[in-house]
Amino acid sequence: MSTLSEESRQIVASLACRVGPNADVARIAEATVSILQAMDAGVSDSAQAAPDLIALKSVLVEQSAVDALHFGEVLLTTFYELLTTLIGPALTARLLRGVWEPSLSDTPSQENSP
Repeated sequence: MSTLSEESRQIVASLACRVGPNADVARIAEATVSILQAMDAGVSDSAQAAPDLIALKSVLVEQSAVDALHFGEVLLTTFYELLTTLIGPALTARLLRGVWEPSLSDTPSQENSP
């Protein structure tokens, strides 16, 4: 398969890492919005109209944790795939590399506490 499957795994792993082991709907919504904001910042240097992430967050918190997590994974993966289609996989990977790497290399704070 293409490199998208590997990137999709990184996206899902990044979301899972940011959510942590005790995922509730609010934490899932916050992590999804946080990743989208980071992706938007990685792609856009100008002050363009930002997506309505507050509305997205309010929709996510109304879902079950399982549905919110699944929706977040699908949304982030779809956004990545769309960028890949528009600007190519190499440029997309370069622009968004920093979005996944910090969360994948950091240990969630819940695991550090006694």
